[in-house]
Amino acid sequence: MEPAAPVSHPARRIQAQMAAPDRHRFDLPRDAARKPYESFSFLGLKAGMIALDVGAYAGYTSEMLAAAVGPHGRVYSHNTQRVLERYADGYYRRTIEERLANNRLPNVNLHVTPYEDLQLEETIDVAFLGNLLHDFYYQNSRERALSFLIAIRRTLKPDGVLGITDHIGIPGKDNASLHRIETSIARELLSDAGFEIAAESDLFANPRDDHSLMVYDERVYRRTDRFFFRTVPAR
Repeated sequence: MEPAAPVSHPARRIQAQMAAPDRHRFDLPRDAARKPYESFSFLGLKAGMIALDVGAYAGYTSEMLAAAVGPHGRVYSHNTQRVLERYADGYYRRTIEERLANNRLPNVNLHVTPYEDLQLEETIDVAFLGNLLHDFYYQNSRERALSFLIAIRRTLKPDGVLGITDHIGIPGKDNASLHRIETSIARELLSDAGFEIAAESDLFANPRDDHSLMVYDERVYRRTDRFFFRTVPAR
């Protein structure tokens, strides 16, 4: 039997945060789908690092990152003013403010900036972008998706990492309406933005997803087939 991980181990800190009595009601149903410890391990996240949760919305990942990096690390929980003020009747603003109230997560900074101007230059060890690239590509344009990725790359230290996941779409489907993106398109965008894919994970793979359903359909909600890349700035 392997020895129990010490309290200071990221897995234990994440487990403790999951069990926190003041944990937000938003979070518990998302644990199985998000797999925070496994995700962060794949990305090489360690205690004391500086992390960026890009497009944090209600802040689930920000809270898990805060536990993972520990008291000597720091997390930038990024949102835009538009998301906080206009989306979901202010739900995201209320939720993130509740999450951070009374210095509850002292190592988390709410970082409100435009997506294309993150205002962090070579600061970040690990950035995480979850299930957002398809929105930029289809709802805006390829150019905006590219600008967004370039802005993230500029935040990374030379040896920094961007972890990116999204719902997989397949050719011939209306991926814009389904809120999916073809993996080949994501690869091309990342390359053009100056990233190399260092590793791929099947952590979020689901062979039962036939890719024809909208991601919020109850038959696949939180169980979509998703790619997961660990990317680094191209040398």
